[in-house]
Amino acid sequence: MRQLVLNQLKCSETEDWGADECRLEVYTDGTLQPYLKKSLNNGQTWPLNQTFSFQDFVEIKLWDEDSPDADDFLGSVRITASLTPAATAAFTRDGANYQLRYQVVNAPATSPVEAAIAAFKQSSRPGIWPHISKAELLDDIQKTLANPLLINQNYTPFCGPTAIVFELVSKQPARYVALCQSLYETGQFRSRTKVVQPSQGLIQSKVRSGMSAADWMLIATLRDTENLIFPVTGDSGSVGNNIAGITTPWEMKGWIYEILGYDQVEFESTFVYGEFDAMRTADAARLQGGVAFLMIHSAMLGGDTPAIAHPNHWVVYLGGLQIDNGVWYRHDSGNIRFNCYSWGKQYPVNLGEGPFEDYMWGVVTGR
Repeated sequence: MRQLVLNQLKCSETEDWGADECRLEVYTDGTLQPYLKKSLNNGQTWPLNQTFSFQDFVEIKLWDEDSPDADDFLGSVRITASLTPAATAAFTRDGANYQLRYQVVNAPATSPVEAAIAAFKQSSRPGIWPHISKAELLDDIQKTLANPLLINQNYTPFCGPTAIVFELVSKQPARYVALCQSLYETGQFRSRTKVVQPSQGLIQSKVRSGMSAADWMLIATLRDTENLIFPVTGDSGSVGNNIAGITTPWEMKGWIYEILGYDQVEFESTFVYGEFDAMRTADAARLQGGVAFLMIHSAMLGGDTPAIAHPNHWVVYLGGLQIDNGVWYRHDSGNIRFNCYSWGKQYPVNLGEGPFEDYMWGVVTGR
């Protein structure tokens, strides 16, 4: 293990005419850490004094926040595990000039996940969720880390945020622990650019029947913070309240950017055509270390054939794609096979081209 010590960031030239609203993003072995923010002008220095443990690499990105316009990307640097007592990196895109001073030193031989669990156990801050005990939550978290397939929204309509949390646990387990701790102790956590804060109604509600405390707290929070009108409470899975759980492709894109930390986020619709091409896009994203989520009708995973299929479910694409396009002169319609996650288990999909096209509605990817 190594430890990255960020000493300071100096601004020699801003990107804007005045001060830049700097946001420093740190990814340790691909895991997004809580962002660092400060306004800087020409000649100013920001003492960072931050340390991060990692094994293989750290990527650091610098942005100038320009709300309501899109944020300006000022550059990135990739830091390897080579020991260095003093080093400097520069961010110079869009006419800016920033210098980052840092060190890479040896770190204690404790994994980031173990460190995150230990920090939560040793914390003396009380929880603010009255119906969730710390012991119960920690037990749930550790079981989930051991087997992410345990994540299950049960009969709630929260398939979208559940899919996001599954990939968070699978790819960024230490961050998952840190987000749960912050949410439990403070009632909020920092995503990539925002502060995610559930309503008091959700915090005061009981855990949804059939869900673990950890799943309910984080998944319902993601859903709740996207709802401006319909609150989420412990009975939101009941008939008549399902509107609160509907997840749109743009919400999935937002979560992929804000929670999972991917820069390139795309939605490929298959409402009219292009189902097999969209699956190839999903496969390519996963092979490149990214994520892919499929918008489907749940009949794709088994059950009764609907009279009219419509998009009603999100699943995590897990790979294993095999496509047989068929042979036209034999009137062969083709076949598709792949694996996906939903409802606390892995599903192998094996369908003919016709049913697959009926049940497939789009893919959202992050790379």
